[in-house]
Amino acid sequence: MRTLQRHCAALVGLLALSGLAAPVTADVNDLIDRLNSHNSIKGSESTKGWRILFDAYLKLSTPPQEVGPFFNLETIWPGMAGWSEVSAWAESNPGLAEAIIEASQRTIVGLPYGMDNVPATYQQKNVFIEIWSKGKVRNNRFAYLDALQEILAYSTAETYRLFEAGKSAEALDLAIAQLWLLRKFCDRDFLEEKRTAMGLLIVSLQNMRDCFWSYADRISADQFTHIAQKEIPYLRTDRGRLAIPEADRIVAREIFNQVFDSTTGDADPDRFLEVFTEIQAEDEPLGRFGAGRRWVELAATHGGLPATQERLTNIFDDWWRRWRINEYSAMLGMETEYDKTNSTRYAAVLFIIDDIVDLFELRKLLLSETRGTVVAAALCSYRADRGRFPKKLVALYPNPLSKQQSVDVFNEELYPMQYKYVNSRTAIDIGVDRVWLEEGNCVVFSFGPDLEQSSEGGMLLHGLDEDIFYWPPAKAIVRGQLERK
Repeated sequence: MRTLQRHCAALVGLLALSGLAAPVTADVNDLIDRLNSHNSIKGSESTKGWRILFDAYLKLSTPPQEVGPFFNLETIWPGMAGWSEVSAWAESNPGLAEAIIEASQRTIVGLPYGMDNVPATYQQKNVFIEIWSKGKVRNNRFAYLDALQEILAYSTAETYRLFEAGKSAEALDLAIAQLWLLRKFCDRDFLEEKRTAMGLLIVSLQNMRDCFWSYADRISADQFTHIAQKEIPYLRTDRGRLAIPEADRIVAREIFNQVFDSTTGDADPDRFLEVFTEIQAEDEPLGRFGAGRRWVELAATHGGLPATQERLTNIFDDWWRRWRINEYSAMLGMETEYDKTNSTRYAAVLFIIDDIVDLFELRKLLLSETRGTVVAAALCSYRADRGRFPKKLVALYPNPLSKQQSVDVFNEELYPMQYKYVNSRTAIDIGVDRVWLEEGNCVVFSFGPDLEQSSEGGMLLHGLDEDIFYWPPAKAIVRGQLERK
């Protein structure tokens, strides 16, 4: 009866919590210190690029359009509406291009976690990472990601502007620096940071191939070879160098310390109600009261703190093992520890930790885009040197193309990417657009995850559920730049 009264009192107390943050009893500064001990943060300031990059960003003039769904590194190009204004904006901010190049040459980005660990000027421009914003656990604000998007919009515009102005060497330097900078952001330790940076790097690689196509006559064979051999391969987007994010585990452990009794190790129904209802209400405001009742009920049957921490460890250890093994291992097809987790006994674990299965697929896609860009650069080098594309891909081995870099990530037999020399007029469908390739062109593509060629009536198909095209660049095809060539 006493327990029931306690639960009812806790539920009634939820009325007083509406709109208020769940109190944080632990020292958040201690948590931030632990997060800042990660290899992507710690080190001497001379190894870090964040101050160089973001100091220059603070001086960036207002872009001609607000960076968002319709104005970003994926939509900016010389054929866009309003290009003259975009080009003028890029040209008027040379300091940021210099900063991107310099920051890309540092070992790490090094932007620290914690709002108080950056200057006040950064806070005013939303260049910070706030841990447990407004005292709410798990409410982490990666505000700097919006600034990064604006930086990349500028970099993309400036790269195209430089190419249009005939300054190909400077354009390539900036485009390559953008790749290296994003690769360093991929080493950040929160899932949201890593997922965002990997996606941005994929788009940047696609942009580089678009530049190969659009400005092939302004790039020498030696420049293409350098990119294919000395730049893109060393981004190392493979499983050996691209680490799994761990910061979410550190934050989760601290949250669990908040909601379990420190003496008995049992779930504290009051704290379950307070903390988890507040988190859930961020996404589902109208479900606050129903969620409160549910969390009180779950506290009564939830595993204790030691068991909960062990379950968390098992989930991350399982992910870590899968992250390190061969992409084609049978283990990847087995049920994960996350999927095995009892949704009642370990509800807090599943609620706090997001499944990262999508990150495995994103990593594979990033590696495929990396290798596709290497092959594209090698093809362009061959054509720049000999005036034509090779009849077969093997003609590129070993110079300018390493055979390893041509392996199709999606093929467990480790076969190279698909290559077709166009002997006669061939159609390619990109979504609703159809483009015809003339004789003398070539196509490099992967069958994708299903390992089956997508074609209809002899036409090649490109898309999320179709083949993945690396050359010609799908972006150029959609924009109608084939005619430009």
